[in-house]
Amino acid sequence: MADAQILLYNFNDQERLRMVRRYLNREKISVRVVQAPEFLESLGYLFDIPGFAKNSAFNLGKNFQEEMMVMNHFSEKQMDNFLAFFRENNLPPVRLKAVLTPVTQHWDSLKLYEELSKEHAAMRSR
Repeated sequence: MADAQILLYNFNDQERLRMVRRYLNREKISVRVVQAPEFLESLGYLFDIPGFAKNSAFNLGKNFQEEMMVMNHFSEKQMDNFLAFFRENNLPPVRLKAVLTPVTQHWDSLKLYEELSKEHAAMRSR
């Protein structure tokens, strides 16, 4: 099985980011903190998946501020332990989270954010 990887977005609280990174490093999970200029890159490119090229378009201000994370190659145990880490350390959960799929690997971060936001809003309105 391939090594677990994660993309982190908008973790602006440096102490929170430090704690999360320390946990992920200890678990040998590769971390990439994605910055706004990279929001138009495909998730496949951000995860270094072969066949995905850098996007030549510039991000001219399209952005989002909310924390988001995308996981790739996490086992069920890794996922459970990572989510438990937030609870055990009294860290607020990350509301927008996803697992990379064959479909979403072609999406950019802005599209994923839009879709996760819609799903979250639909779940809250039930």
